[in-house]
Amino acid sequence: MRDNMEPEDASKEMAEECDDAHLHHSIHNLPKNFDFKVGMVFSSELKAYHTYVAYALRKGFGVRKGKKARNSKGEITRRTFLCNCEGFSCTPPDQQKKMERTENRCGCLAHIRFKVENGVHEVIEYMSEHNHAFLPENQRHLIRCGRMISDPSKGVLADMAKAGIVNFSSFNFLENEDGGSRNMGFSLRGSHNFLQTQRSSIVRGEDWQTLLNHFTCMQMQNPIFFYAVQIDQDGRLTNLFWRDSLSKFDYDCFGDVVMFDTTYRVSKYNMICAPFVGVNHHWRNTSFGCALLLDETVNSFIWLFETFLEAMGNRAPKTIFTDQDQAMEKAVEKVFLNAQHRVCTSHIAKHAAVNIPNLYEKPEFRDRYFSKLLYRCETESVFESTWKEMEEEWGTKDNSWLNRLYESRNKWSAVFARGIYSCGIGSTERSENTNNIFRLMPANSMNLIGFVHHYEQQVKYMREIEVRDDHNSRGKPKLLVSNNEILTHAALAYTHTIFSKFNEEFLQSMSERVLRCTSDGVVSEYTLVCHGVHGENVVRYDSANFSVSCGCKLFESNGWLCRHALYVLNGNIMVTKIPSAYVLKRWTKGAKDCNVDNDSPQVSPCSSKMSRYSTLMQKAFAIMNSGAEDENTMRIAMRNLDKTMEEILGHKSNLLTKDGEDNSDKVVNGNEVSYSVSETSISDHAPRKAKGVRGDGVEIESKKKQKKSSKGATSTAIQSRELVVSATLDEAHLPTHLSHSRQQSSFSPCNFGGPTTNPSLNNGMSEYRNTAYAGVLSQGSSNSYQYPGRNVANESEGTNMEGLQG
Repeated sequence: MRDNMEPEDASKEMAEECDDAHLHHSIHNLPKNFDFKVGMVFSSELKAYHTYVAYALRKGFGVRKGKKARNSKGEITRRTFLCNCEGFSCTPPDQQKKMERTENRCGCLAHIRFKVENGVHEVIEYMSEHNHAFLPENQRHLIRCGRMISDPSKGVLADMAKAGIVNFSSFNFLENEDGGSRNMGFSLRGSHNFLQTQRSSIVRGEDWQTLLNHFTCMQMQNPIFFYAVQIDQDGRLTNLFWRDSLSKFDYDCFGDVVMFDTTYRVSKYNMICAPFVGVNHHWRNTSFGCALLLDETVNSFIWLFETFLEAMGNRAPKTIFTDQDQAMEKAVEKVFLNAQHRVCTSHIAKHAAVNIPNLYEKPEFRDRYFSKLLYRCETESVFESTWKEMEEEWGTKDNSWLNRLYESRNKWSAVFARGIYSCGIGSTERSENTNNIFRLMPANSMNLIGFVHHYEQQVKYMREIEVRDDHNSRGKPKLLVSNNEILTHAALAYTHTIFSKFNEEFLQSMSERVLRCTSDGVVSEYTLVCHGVHGENVVRYDSANFSVSCGCKLFESNGWLCRHALYVLNGNIMVTKIPSAYVLKRWTKGAKDCNVDNDSPQVSPCSSKMSRYSTLMQKAFAIMNSGAEDENTMRIAMRNLDKTMEEILGHKSNLLTKDGEDNSDKVVNGNEVSYSVSETSISDHAPRKAKGVRGDGVEIESKKKQKKSSKGATSTAIQSRELVVSATLDEAHLPTHLSHSRQQSSFSPCNFGGPTTNPSLNNGMSEYRNTAYAGVLSQGSSNSYQYPGRNVANESEGTNMEGLQG
């Protein structure tokens, strides 16, 4: 037998050294006066090594693993552990290092050697004498071989990282919990390395695939969960969008106004975070879903907006707020055909500071003209005259940026927004506030799945706040004006936040005075003025149907009555409450109670599972909301839910075939439909740099080539509506909102106790033609993409591609 000496296998050593739990056990269970002796036996290398480390830490020196000896069969026969001061540095004195470290090796001969047979380690040589001083007790926790992170500490670090808490704060928390850094067993750098290892455990291409796997699992748990992915010809992910079932329900309740923002970048691939945000009945943000985009081109935005409509049942919002971006503007005009498009005023102010810095930094220009044009013009004629004065005084007539801004004035100036429904908000600042959540994350190192987990946690937090607001809105707030029927009605109907806004208008109505009043039968016209306020407001009131309208158009913009209309209503003895047409359900305490439109057609037998799930979920939410009021309502709900489940199980048992196979969900209209999980794989693409960031060593020519090639790339949409991926081309079994080329949407925040529409405010949703995925693969692509159950190759433009929706 011969002994072949070889260096330690680094990967195996690392795996052994990572067993922190065993090391922790060895340190804390080592006898007080323990010492090694020749002939001692240990059942494994791990026990032998950790026992020697525990002994060394108690003494005050570190341990390194020495070389192994193997026999001709490759079996380990000898194992040596050394003092970390063994030997001398082998770096030549004239060689320069990037980081010079202090030299601690002094040729110490202390070591322990084991004979290995069948994995059993027996001590055959032990040298306990050292030629250096041991470390003092207050420094022994810094010895490298003894650094370890316990499983509870790992859990705390990982959970805090998911919650967006930076590593420094997490380390300080654990340090306080353990009574100081000496008791922790690891350093700040160690915790950083642990988190970095976790983030990098999913590498590059696997990052995308893990994200798709996560979405697939989410949809298996909840069939109404929605996600869509767009990939290029090389199988690289370009854009993705997802939303959960509660986001769909929230959109059904509050989707009349949507804010879309792209100001934040996330992940090492520098993808654009693009959340869709709405306003709930407490005037707080609510999430409708989120997207990650690779670029900000017109095609990317068109794909995303069409996908968003698809996810929301082809119901377009009444108003959408976006950034000041030409590509985004073109996409909005193409997809949201009848929606009002408003531009974020805060973005215009930021762009002004960049494009006209010499003017914008001067208060006399910014306050007297620019801010007035944004917010303080009473009429359109005042806007035009103010703009002309600005051009004459400051010589801005030939400024190209201001000229382009003037052309889109109807999208950003407040004077052009009167009568446009906006829930009382003026920009995408609410969406940017949502992005402040994302800024807490280590975006440069966090992978996609880490971001999605963090986003899900923050959405969960937003919903917990809504539950708290619902709880706080119980009962009736204290009224400053007692025995007023209109105010009492508002206090009972509205949430507390909206009531406070209504109450402010009601109190201000006491300052209004009638300048003129004319009457034509049942219709009266009042001209109101207020002392100290410039201008007049005309209110028209119809006593026959209690309809009222005001020239200020606050109700049309915000959804609650203005002070001028309230002055007229409050002075009419026939009005004992707010007319039902002017109490929008989306602002009431029952905004989310059974939001199913009673006038909508019933779900057909050939409808999709997703459509049926959506309808049932909305009904179930109303039952849960009412059933949770007290113990009695809960018992009623539970009793009837149990009865419903028994009836469903009985129905399913009748559908069982003779061999016990359940075909209740496998045959729809005579077509066989198989359910499986999509096995589409996503390739990796190189990390991208943000706009305006120049990378070292990157050739300009290569960038041009990459840009040129990307223009000609054809994107492929991989969607997931249901787990139906193998089906015939007959559209009868497909989701009903996909089977028709045109949908009549009826998005309406129903009014409280009255009709679903009112004469002064158009509650109807925009119509939308479903072309989101028609012919996606056919635009110049000659590639063939194989999906489960179908091979798609060279399909003609305009062909309905719904068979891909697995």
